[in-house]
Amino acid sequence: TTNIIDLYLVTQSYYIAYQNYIRDSTGTVTEPAKPTIDELTTSYSTHDQYKMISDNIILNSITFKPLFGTKASIELQATIKCVKNVSSTASVSEIKSQVVSAMNTYFTIDNWDFGDTFFFSELSAYLHDRLGSIISSVVLVPTDPLKSFGDLYEIRSQANETFVNAATVNDVQVIDALTGSQLRTAPNSGVV
Repeated sequence: TTNIIDLYLVTQSYYIAYQNYIRDSTGTVTEPAKPTIDELTTSYSTHDQYKMISDNIILNSITFKPLFGTKASIELQATIKCVKNVSSTASVSEIKSQVVSAMNTYFTIDNWDFGDTFFFSELSAYLHDRLGSIISSVVLVPTDPLKSFGDLYEIRSQANETFVNAATVNDVQVIDALTGSQLRTAPNSGVV
């Protein structure tokens, strides 16, 4: 072997199992184990017919990078703060639910490549487009007391990672207006 080709992939079963884990709010669904190189090699052995004699294909499972919710690493946890549109009759719980639903759609695997960079400005524009009738503004405030407003507005992933939304309705807060204190303080962060 003179050429080693690393391929990163995600199986449908692992993706579904991970989505079930990340969206579970009961705490009863455990994080699924990534398929091993041996399992992937066995399942996708037909790929060997496309390689040259001097090539060795190594199949690796991707790693999901959860953002914002409690299942994300502490430095990536945040509160999504939304200002309700003054003309909207939507309830707070309806706004929270629709924001999370829109974020789940935004972070579907079809929308991301491995190694992409997340920009909050793009998510914000998407939420305004989808939910402009019920929210007038949206910001992302880190819950990590060592981070400040704006620190999570650009997040990079590694070549073997793809983003997934870990935010739940508990991570969405509906506020009356954007004020300095709202941008500095996230729930449970202890920062004032």
